Amino acid sequence: MKASVESEQRAIERLIAEIDSIDEWRDRIGRRVMWLFAGTFTVALSLLAWVAMFENPPARIEKPDGPQVPAVLHQAPERIPR
Repeated sequence: MKASVESEQRAIERLIAEIDSIDEWRDRIGRRVMWLFAGTFTVALSLLAWVAMFENPPARIEKPDGPQVPAVLHQAPERIPR
């Protein structure tokens, strides 16, 4: 009889420990989300730095050969709202 009481007591203790471990896991979800955000942000910054440092410089825009048309700096009179 005493053995069954002890085994029942151990089962209850294991159940309580399991419930406590579930509660611990639930309490840390906010922390895990923050770590996930921080890790993602760090990876994004690292990728941005890598691209800025190792990517080829942008191509220079050169004027094409041939005749040039003067730029229009004002709107045509028929399109001016009245």
